[in-house]
Amino acid sequence: MEKRVISVQRELSWLQFNERVLQEAADTKNPLISRVHFLGIFSSNLDEFFKVRIASLRRELKSMKGTRNSLVEIKKPLQMIHERVIELQWEFDQVFEKTKKDLSKQGIHFKNEKQLSADQKDFLIHFFDQEIRHDIIPIIIGPKLPMPELEDNALYLIVELELKENGKFIYALIEVPQSKSRWVILPAEKSQHHVIFLEDVIRLNLKKIFSPYSIKAARAFDLKVVRDAEYEVESDFSKSVFDKVSKSIQQRSKGDYVRINFDHEIPEDLMQWVIRKTKVKDIENIIPGGRYHNKRDLLSFPNFHRTDWMFPVLPGLAHPAFKDEQNILDVFDKGDVLLQYPYQKFSHLLDLLRAAAIDPSVRTIRISMYRIAKDSHILHALINAAKNGKRVVVIIEVQARFDEEHNLEITKMLQDEGIKVIPGIPGLKVHCKVFQISRKVNGKNIRITHIGTGNFHEKTARIYSDFSLITTHSAIGKEIRGLFDFFETNYLRPQFRHLMVSPFNSRRKLLEGIQEEMEKARNKKKARVVVKVNNLMDDVLIKKLLDAAQVGVEIKVIVRGVCLLMPQTENQKKNITMVSILGRYLEHARVFIFGDKGQEKIWLGSADWMVRNLDFRIEVMAPVYDEAVKKLLMRWIDLQLEPKSRARDLSPENLNAFIYPALKDDCVDIQTQWRKELEVWTKGFKFRKK
Repeated sequence: MEKRVISVQRELSWLQFNERVLQEAADTKNPLISRVHFLGIFSSNLDEFFKVRIASLRRELKSMKGTRNSLVEIKKPLQMIHERVIELQWEFDQVFEKTKKDLSKQGIHFKNEKQLSADQKDFLIHFFDQEIRHDIIPIIIGPKLPMPELEDNALYLIVELELKENGKFIYALIEVPQSKSRWVILPAEKSQHHVIFLEDVIRLNLKKIFSPYSIKAARAFDLKVVRDAEYEVESDFSKSVFDKVSKSIQQRSKGDYVRINFDHEIPEDLMQWVIRKTKVKDIENIIPGGRYHNKRDLLSFPNFHRTDWMFPVLPGLAHPAFKDEQNILDVFDKGDVLLQYPYQKFSHLLDLLRAAAIDPSVRTIRISMYRIAKDSHILHALINAAKNGKRVVVIIEVQARFDEEHNLEITKMLQDEGIKVIPGIPGLKVHCKVFQISRKVNGKNIRITHIGTGNFHEKTARIYSDFSLITTHSAIGKEIRGLFDFFETNYLRPQFRHLMVSPFNSRRKLLEGIQEEMEKARNKKKARVVVKVNNLMDDVLIKKLLDAAQVGVEIKVIVRGVCLLMPQTENQKKNITMVSILGRYLEHARVFIFGDKGQEKIWLGSADWMVRNLDFRIEVMAPVYDEAVKKLLMRWIDLQLEPKSRARDLSPENLNAFIYPALKDDCVDIQTQWRKELEVWTKGFKFRKK
């Protein structure tokens, strides 16, 4: 039997990405509270890493049992990851302690239940009685009692109680209330602020909680589990995607435990009891730590009304194309419009859909949505359009990970309003971010088409850096209409000559684009490929990039997350530049460029360079034809590749090192600089004649 080997390069590269997040938390040039929030992002990322990637590896390992591989051999990948996670967890603890000291210097002090003044203790006892006590439901646990099912990502206290009368110990489990803030702010004293973890307030009141017992001593230890987030969707074709996903997501709450975080001071016998009861056998899934867990809650750490301790709020700029237009639907007759969030207002999209909902020339609105905000204004616009007699077709991907229940609710809500909703396509995830407004003006059919790199989500649009291209280009409009016809029929395969659409032609077109640059290089012409993505993981495209670099094509790669491109030869190392940009905004845009300056072919859209995005999802990448839009995008890319930028090197030799010393005064914060340049561009904006 052929020997199977699990590669962990993807997982290790992802951990390198999360290390970059931790570096942001440690960087004293970042505002103080923003650094705390980066610690929360690191912790939240690590939770998702375990529930998705580690859980996936565990399933793959199970499938390999029974092969000739020894158990030790097939568990090596998880052991490697475990060791790296422990290292990062230690680094996290160091950064957290340093950050707490920096907060203390500014008058913000962390307290625990043993460090309180008499007044603070009285305040917290009263606070507990009024705000917390009724949410506490302790469960006594013992050798003959089963361990209660632990909720994914919830925080628990394992309580050890020593009784007075016989010195025996009893144990209990308390879930720390998720409905309450993790942070309890104590009354200020002499301009000094004090904050305490919610579980320390519970620790302070343990004897009160267990008042039926005569207690000599009580201790409580943090405990958290992460569950496998995967679920199986049955393959019964007689059932709708909606019905199958509705039933399947119930499995998630019962997924296997893939990670246990615990206070390393917990008694060994008690920890062994927990391990036995949760049936977690693999040491690589058992992560010791400090006193506190669930540090993703640092994302909500209060700013104590000190906005100067956070990244300054930069309001979205108004796009000048909409400045003087009475009807926003008429703007696109003048030229294509490129919106970039959060630098520019996401509300322009809302205004466009609101106008379409009431404009008498609009016949149909078609839109595909992957993640949607709670109480989204876009949904209200679509419902309003339906009430005004427009035909509205909505594709909602109900299998968007962790948003399944929300998307199922939205599907039902829109259907109740008479809107045609397609809850996904069998066998494919619909990940594209497109909509189309069909109008009839003076007897002429006009299609206003949107292709984006990010979700139609008002909240994430404030922190994700994304593009929206809006065009009336007739060929692009026709092909997007063909895609929506495919959504409605599933058997009419559309033809795409302008667009890249996965899984139909994206891979082929990307390979062709690289191949054209290789031919230029062989003919001694300037050749270049620029790839801006979240993740670069596809083996076929990576090999093609390496081949291109080998023959002299200049390869520029900007990757936020996982990057598996590994130059080997001197030519490849010379011709490949790999950088990663992190900052106040999450870099989320996907942009591909083939060709040298002045002759570029530019694409933007929703697909990363991963197998799933190219072969198993519906993704759309649009060519940029408008010369003014191309010019703006090229300036943005040039800035992203600025040699003095605050970006990190992804080459193996200098992994995660800044490409330019970040402490130097002339180091460029790309995101801040781009905001300034857009302000200047806004003042000088003019549409070019079509």
